[in-house]
Amino acid sequence: MSGAGVDQSTLGDLRAAVADAPAARRALAAVLDRAEATGRMPQRITVAVDAPGLVALRSIFSPRAVAALPDGRARLELARVPAHDLAALLYAALDRAPRDPADERRRLDAELQAGLARVPAAAPTATAYLAAVTDDLAGLHTLARDRGPAHALHQIAQVTRALDALATVTEPLRVASFAARALGDSKALGPGTELARAVGDALLRFDPVVQAEVAARQPRSALAAAALALEARGLVRDLTSVLVHVFGPLTYAVGELTFRHVADHAVLGVPTPLSLAQLRTARLVDAPFAQITIFENQAPFLDYLDRADPRRELVVCARGQATWAVVTLVRLCAATGAPIRAACDLDRSGVLILRSLAARAHAPIAPWHMDAATHARFAATAGRPLDPDERDRLARLVAADPPDAPCHDLLRAIHATGLWIEQEAIAHHLWNPPPPHDDFNSNSG
Repeated sequence: MSGAGVDQSTLGDLRAAVADAPAARRALAAVLDRAEATGRMPQRITVAVDAPGLVALRSIFSPRAVAALPDGRARLELARVPAHDLAALLYAALDRAPRDPADERRRLDAELQAGLARVPAAAPTATAYLAAVTDDLAGLHTLARDRGPAHALHQIAQVTRALDALATVTEPLRVASFAARALGDSKALGPGTELARAVGDALLRFDPVVQAEVAARQPRSALAAAALALEARGLVRDLTSVLVHVFGPLTYAVGELTFRHVADHAVLGVPTPLSLAQLRTARLVDAPFAQITIFENQAPFLDYLDRADPRRELVVCARGQATWAVVTLVRLCAATGAPIRAACDLDRSGVLILRSLAARAHAPIAPWHMDAATHARFAATAGRPLDPDERDRLARLVAADPPDAPCHDLLRAIHATGLWIEQEAIAHHLWNPPPPHDDFNSNSG
């Protein structure tokens, strides 16, 4: 601005004072920012400043009005500054036009609302997400101010489009392939990207199935939780690296080729890794299962193979929350009608892992050695105390858990004692001495 209406001599001195002191210029801008946000000039304000900036501010306002603080900041006592129209003087010195933040926000809100009204949404998750964004624009303001309204609206449209497309995914899919088809850019949902985080966060807010599965895996950060949310909805980075280890009489075919290596290795006492790429189009050829047994943890899985009958029992290692390879294998083998049981840690996560696998595989999976009796048997010797946060999470689950839900009695026992039991600590007691190979029906502790 020109500085018309202010003392030109004072204005010249002020401009000269801040010309070589960027910190002082930023401090004056902070004064105007506060004035615009509150509608009036501040009487007192604390600003960040360096040594040259402090000298410049004292030359502008007088040493009496500028107090140096020990943390590298300064407190400006503007009530002590005698300028007739300090705001006009500062605007002129900084060549800055006055702003009306309230009016700017109203205009921005109107632009965002109009743009959001043009975004289509069909799936329930997409519809809920778009409605929440439209009802509360606060989350968009920072993005719109930093990157512009067009970028903010484009991101919302991309997230909504991704959520709609995810609702049609019925089997695991490479994330790059999904992104190319749904968003027109194979790299749009790459690990750690802004859009991948936004889609994952939306799933965590509005998809109850995803919420439960991600909670069971206890991610260590919000970024990890968002990545797990995409995986829970079927998006994987590489179908060949998503594995399940299996042991038993499994023969399967893909196209015209028949594969007997799982059954052949089982005869030798060796488990076989299978990838999601191998399993996604596989069909069973020969599966004489009398029992399917699933282990959450690798060590008990490997120990159990010494007593499993490779001709009649299929043994699967889930390694924590089941990968899509585990889910796909269990879906495939559940079609045989063989009873399925799972053994996990005797804790909240173990129970949620079992329930999640049963829901994702669409198969009845019975808990094995996961009951109050087993907990009571080993709590004194193998029980480990819950930390306070985990005990709170368990309390909330027990309060809301249906009494007939799988392992409900176990959850209540853990909550009552405050002790959880690692599967590895008790497995050898449960299988020693080993029962005959045809005894597949024991579900007691």
